[in-house]
Amino acid sequence: MKIGEIAKRTGLKIETVRFYEAEGLVPAPIRSGSNYRLYDRSHLDRLSFIKRSRDLGFTLDQVRALLRLADDPRGSCAEADQIAAVHIAEIDRGC
Repeated sequence: MKIGEIAKRTGLKIETVRFYEAEGLVPAPIRSGSNYRLYDRSHLDRLSFIKRSRDLGFTLDQVRALLRLADDPRGSCAEADQIAAVHIAEIDRGC
């Protein structure tokens, strides 16, 4: 799907999709012969995860850490729990 379609399906703005790609949170999509970005289901899933995480108030650094853990099949659930616990503590403090 092209960038407009993935933006619509994730509820993100086109500029935000490009930003997440530039930040390395989303792998660069393949390009069509006309140089359009072509996104697949894995991009949709990853962008949807980022959107939900940001909606819950996770910082970009926290999202980056969670994605790194998700990308590593040997990743520790304890580390993901720690990131969530820090976030919950921040919410409780009113930060």
